[in-house]
Amino acid sequence: MIRNILKSFILVAGIVVLLASCKKDEPIGGTATQNLANEWWVQIAIDGTPVVPDFFKIGTYNVSDNVTSKLWIDDFGNIWPFKIKVDADAKGQTFSVQNAASEYTNITVSVANGKILTNASKGPVSKAVTDSIYFEAVFSDDPGTTYQFTGYARTRFSEDDH
Repeated sequence: MIRNILKSFILVAGIVVLLASCKKDEPIGGTATQNLANEWWVQIAIDGTPVVPDFFKIGTYNVSDNVTSKLWIDDFGNIWPFKIKVDADAKGQTFSVQNAASEYTNITVSVANGKILTNASKGPVSKAVTDSIYFEAVFSDDPGTTYQFTGYARTRFSEDDH
């Protein structure tokens, strides 16, 4: 009996010490570029004419430094493939870069006129209001050709996914 009480006391004391020594979690909040970050369905065009009619999924997301001035653009290996860091203005919702090295291949990519427009698009089937994205890209292995990427943020409705 005393042995069980002693075990219970040691267990409770251990839990109290463990809880008292735990570091308090920081409040949960967004990232520095959260208004630029999303998954996007984009089409690619040259001079306004679609290259292919398909939509491709790309992502924009925060860099590990969690700063408002940098952002990843990632095609998840589906298009070129490319994953690059771009210079960003999180407040103005713009981004660009010159000759960024791709994390996936040995090419560089220049991005110009990158812009996120809040609530400027709709899902094609659900008609849910969502953000739009636009940017122009030049790839080092196809110099002189400017590709326009246009699209909308994933609505999370399956009928809007491609």
